Amino acid sequence: MGKFSVLMSVYKGDSEIFLRRALESISVDQILKPTQIVLVVDGPVSDKILDIIMQFEKIVSDSIEFTLIKKEKNAGLAAALNTGLSACHYDLVARMDSDDIALPHRFSCQVDYMENHPETAVLGGNITEFEEDENIIVDRREVPAEHVDIIKMLKTRNPVNHMTVMYRKDIIEKVGGYCENFGKLEDYKLWVDVVVNGYKIHNLQDNLVNVRVGNGFIERRSNKREIEDWDMLQKYLLSTNMITKRKAFKNKLYIRAFIYMPKWMKKIAYKTVLRKK
Repeated sequence: MGKFSVLMSVYKGDSEIFLRRALESISVDQILKPTQIVLVVDGPVSDKILDIIMQFEKIVSDSIEFTLIKKEKNAGLAAALNTGLSACHYDLVARMDSDDIALPHRFSCQVDYMENHPETAVLGGNITEFEEDENIIVDRREVPAEHVDIIKMLKTRNPVNHMTVMYRKDIIEKVGGYCENFGKLEDYKLWVDVVVNGYKIHNLQDNLVNVRVGNGFIERRSNKREIEDWDMLQKYLLSTNMITKRKAFKNKLYIRAFIYMPKWMKKIAYKTVLRKK
């Protein structure tokens, strides 16, 4: 199978324990191991995190190219990923978050699909979710497989699980990479850019990554800053003619209703609406 890079970013707020598990999952645990791992350290981090990185580098140095990039100041995820993307040596690039766990078959499935479907620019998949114990699955997030259904979902919700994607570096760079002034929706905007530039997205119907949703997951989705980011996204979708003004208005209502609803209602909303295709 072809060569590929894995792109990750870590910052001071991340757990060294979670980082270790994430790094293990994309290397020693994989059926098909990456050719290169690019890890961006986004600003100062703890000595514990640096120790984990050094230990990992020794473990994989004989079999995997390990590229470590240290940024002096924290510039945010989008900027870190753009920096890391430029350091990826191979056209196929897989994304991974520093606190999630890639399932062992992930890369073999994705590389096989991308090699046999050259028309696909971005390939994602479904995720399973856990809180404390990775062996106890509490939920799943399924996304549509076909491009036409992905576009349909794109108008209302994010149709791609960012931590699962493998994409073609040259295409991502052609559409401008990650927008560094788009709040926390840099990945959502990127999928819009891919689609409006005529490229194809596909989602495998396999579970590819086990995602950590404990540790204040619901609380982080209650930040009123999300309304600002969401409104900016609606404006962008309107500018690309992806949605109508009526649809943008509805979407703005949805996010406000969600942000201001009680925590217990958010949990129900995630299970009944936001975790379904």
